[in-house]
Amino acid sequence: MTFDLFLKLLLLPLVLACGCKSDSGRADLRQGMAAFREKNYSAAITKLTRAARRISDSADLYYHLGSAHLAKGEMEPAETAFRAALELKPDYGEALSGLGQIAYYKKDIPKAKALFEQALTATLSSDEAVACTLNGLALAEAELQNNDMARLHLLHAQRTCRKYAPTFYNLASLYRDVYNLREEALDNFELYRHLANKNNRYYGKAENNIKRLRLNIERTQAEKIDSMRRDPAAAARLLHTGINEQSSRQYARATKAYRDALAADPLAFNAAWGLAKVYNLQGKQAEALDAYKKAAEINPSHYDSHRQAATLAIQLKRYDDAEKVLNRMLARNPFTPSSADLMARLRHAQKRLPEARAYGEFYLVLLPADDKSRPAYEKWVKSLPSK
Repeated sequence: MTFDLFLKLLLLPLVLACGCKSDSGRADLRQGMAAFREKNYSAAITKLTRAARRISDSADLYYHLGSAHLAKGEMEPAETAFRAALELKPDYGEALSGLGQIAYYKKDIPKAKALFEQALTATLSSDEAVACTLNGLALAEAELQNNDMARLHLLHAQRTCRKYAPTFYNLASLYRDVYNLREEALDNFELYRHLANKNNRYYGKAENNIKRLRLNIERTQAEKIDSMRRDPAAAARLLHTGINEQSSRQYARATKAYRDALAADPLAFNAAWGLAKVYNLQGKQAEALDAYKKAAEINPSHYDSHRQAATLAIQLKRYDDAEKVLNRMLARNPFTPSSADLMARLRHAQKRLPEARAYGEFYLVLLPADDKSRPAYEKWVKSLPSK
């Protein structure tokens, strides 16, 4: 797994209290902030340090001084500056998030996680700041191999600030390295490339990942298709027969026709879908599950194939199958409520109750406020342990 702590230094509006006692202090502050904006962090540190000697009551000044030190990899002075900001403003979320980044860089992951969580309960100045902190928390969870929580924090970040580019880079890395979802990783790397500044050091990494993933996917698909014998015309005739037999409730004949259609063309989605429906009508749940999985494999964008397969897999206690289907379903449809609901039910069935609660809470965020099922569902979610 190749996660990086990929967070942006946030340039906040700097508001001074009335303690600025000299014009030179104001001048150093202006020059320091200008250098910070230009990413000339050495000059920013020099000017902001001078300003801090004359301005003793600005938490924002100390936050930017800490951020400049952090950008240069100078952990100790960065920590000192962030703590100075917190002494002046104890609920300063960005400063807490900065301390979380330092703890992460020092490999003290439990401490980093606690600081990012504390930052989220404090005051953060913007949606971008919230998304930045959620990314930090996600990466800390990933280091602790809490992949469900990492995914959920990144999805919350994506929902909070759609234009915060690092979220898409980190989601792409998670999908590629943990879930082996190459197509979904490619989509997120491309979204990152669309949003990110070309001068960012991760931009080139994203482009390289896009090239490698695209070549790998195209090669795999070509090899798969080359190994198949396909007769789409015969499959279409057999599909028509299957539909007619299904309409006449001749389910055994319909089953044979759909199976023969798939044998003629393994990429005949409608034959796999029809076969799954017929098996369902006959009460053959295990066979229906396999057919729904086949339909989802042929057409990964068909949401209902995934939903039906996941539902049946949970009912049949085939939890590995359910997890594979739901991982792709969540990656492709993260903000469709039933995706989160089914994952909550899967984790509950597996006795992984804190994860079940986390997915249930995400479901409630996505559910319309006036949905009649909300009170009962919320009661169930709150009954689950959070840790």
